[in-house]
Amino acid sequence: MKTRLLLFLLTVAAFSSCSVDPIEEDLKQNQITEFNSEVEDYGCAGPDNSKNITYSEAQAIESWDEVRKLYLSLLSAGVSKDGTFDPSIWGIINEFQNKGIGDYSTLYSLTGECSDSVVLTISVIADPLADPCTDFTAGEDNSTEITKSEAEALESWDEVRKLYLSLLDSGVPKDGTFDPSIWDIINAFNNSEDPLGDYTTTYTITNGECTDSLELTVTVVADFSDPVCELSAGPDNMKTMTISEASALESWDEVRKEYLSLLATGVPRDGTFDPSIWDIINAFNATDNPAGDYTTTYTITDGQCSDSVELTIRVIED
Repeated sequence: MKTRLLLFLLTVAAFSSCSVDPIEEDLKQNQITEFNSEVEDYGCAGPDNSKNITYSEAQAIESWDEVRKLYLSLLSAGVSKDGTFDPSIWGIINEFQNKGIGDYSTLYSLTGECSDSVVLTISVIADPLADPCTDFTAGEDNSTEITKSEAEALESWDEVRKLYLSLLDSGVPKDGTFDPSIWDIINAFNNSEDPLGDYTTTYTITNGECTDSLELTVTVVADFSDPVCELSAGPDNMKTMTISEASALESWDEVRKEYLSLLATGVPRDGTFDPSIWDIINAFNATDNPAGDYTTTYTITDGQCSDSVELTIRVIED
């Protein structure tokens, strides 16, 4: 490659000695510049190359042949693999055993039709420091369910704390912190009108610079003896009547039947009205212009179960 460049330059010089047009001379000069930029200053052994490996990786190389293959892998594609190493592969191995971390360079040489050399370097670097917190863990998030009666039966702060600690994996330290605290959880339960639901805290353990957290959840559910209410008063409903039609209702019972007719099929007819039917009648009769909405909340009850629906009669002008 270098010989070609020299011949090209000599040829150009020979032509340059002749009288040429200045424009042609500039063109040839540009061609020389472009040619030189395309010529790589590498011989047939390619460019120098290097690679980093850790001390553990270096120790794991089991044989002379594997070390040799590692250096050969640094050669450019197409470069012959039958060259010689100086220092030899055995010399590099022996140096590593005595030295450890450091740079290990060898001069790789080719002979014959193409004579060239290249420097190949393996740099052995220290292993990255192990993270001391890798195996420090608070475990996985966990949860449990207790009934409302069971929650109310927990007599002390310590019993609630032990309940949460029981959710930790085996071996996790029990001296961590809770956020919200155990007292916060107890107060939230005691001050709630409906204490059913999730009570979650973040439990954190610490050891020196290491810390880890997980979420612990106690879900308070209804007691098994609590009734399952499937009672339904149906959807809200409305109907429209003219003032004349409303005025024609002659009795409390007829007004009541108009409202009951708004209930869905199957809904019990023995519920209560709020405001009552009499209150609705009185409100209608007490105004000079009774047009408007007359809404009552109808409630049905069965034992501890109840449900309500809104029923409306809209009175419009005739």
